[in-house]
Amino acid sequence: MDATSLTDDPSGFATLAKHLTGTASSSPQLSAAVGEASALFAGAGAMSKKRKEPELDCWPAEASTGERWLCFVRHAQALHNVHDENLWTPDNPLTQDGEQQCEDARKDWGAKVFAEADLILVSPMTRALQTAFLINGKSQSDSRWLVSGMCAERLSGATCDEGTPKSELVQRLTWMHHWPGVEELDEEWWKADRPEEELRVADFLDFLQSRPEQKIIVVSHGAFLESIVGYHMNNAQHHLMSITDSEGAKQKLRTSSFNLNFAVDSEYEALPLKTLAKEPLNCLKGFSRRKAALLAAIGPKTVCDLASWKYARWAESICTLAPAEQDGLRDLSHVKHGMNINHALIKDWEGYSMSDLLGAPLSAFEGLTEPNDVVFKSIGIGSIKELGTWKFYSWSRAICALAEVESADGSS
Repeated sequence: MDATSLTDDPSGFATLAKHLTGTASSSPQLSAAVGEASALFAGAGAMSKKRKEPELDCWPAEASTGERWLCFVRHAQALHNVHDENLWTPDNPLTQDGEQQCEDARKDWGAKVFAEADLILVSPMTRALQTAFLINGKSQSDSRWLVSGMCAERLSGATCDEGTPKSELVQRLTWMHHWPGVEELDEEWWKADRPEEELRVADFLDFLQSRPEQKIIVVSHGAFLESIVGYHMNNAQHHLMSITDSEGAKQKLRTSSFNLNFAVDSEYEALPLKTLAKEPLNCLKGFSRRKAALLAAIGPKTVCDLASWKYARWAESICTLAPAEQDGLRDLSHVKHGMNINHALIKDWEGYSMSDLLGAPLSAFEGLTEPNDVVFKSIGIGSIKELGTWKFYSWSRAICALAEVESADGSS
């Protein structure tokens, strides 16, 4: 597509969004599975720590009388927020709805909050830059900008959290090429080594506390900001916090505790292991409600279900034993009492070595079908080996194993 479509006219954002969405295709089998699975999750209210009280629509009076304040803003709706296939495209732009969210935010609170800010600090991700630019009224001459990878989204393993090379980014978004901080960015800035996520967020709060500005806006991302504000912000939502309160958040980040924060979504972090084992699979970090619904239509619906799912256990066992298999021996599959796993396989796959089975589709298992293969591929599993080494299965099995030794009241 033409790079100029993302220059001075923010309406070009929608052009890129349409282009990226158009690259994905779906199959009849997958569409059918989605339709069937949606009923399983209809009306299911996921646990969520959403902020219930209304947020302030302007800086508090004390922000002008000595105490320093921060305003955290989550980017508006981007492609990967509404299309799962765009979880695997880097640095997604805003959707048209996302652009409208920015316009609405500017009318409701953004114009005043941004106008009175002394510093506007923004992540180098396209969706954050667009959000800041639009809520700030598309001003290109503003001198208060600072672009910093310190507040970029955590790297979840999904491609959408990877950035755009700096040289390409400034050609797409010509209005930000002169903003302070851009020149200091590495060409592929998101590939730089990072400390553990909690420490990275704490270091960022240290940085904010060291700044001289009285009122600072930070335009960043959901998972990153959740570590600071304590709940998952909606797209284009803002949260005001005093520097004093940010110190408490920082201290909490630097306190070690028994947790699974990198394996489960934030709203499930405080649950006991025994409870977590009974939760739906979308409690696992990176496993969306859509994927959970698709898998639920085939079998496992909860963490415990997946941990004990026979197909995953068979696949894991094949992965474990395949390296112990010696190549080049004669075929003994026809021997009446020879070693085999025929009760697990369809007829066409009986007699194959375990090494050969590693690359087989999951429909090689008795009870699974070729249409199931389409669904499995849509959630990232294309073979028996990929199921046997699938991190979500490994996490589920480990959670359930440790739940067996968890005391109900924390006692020894």
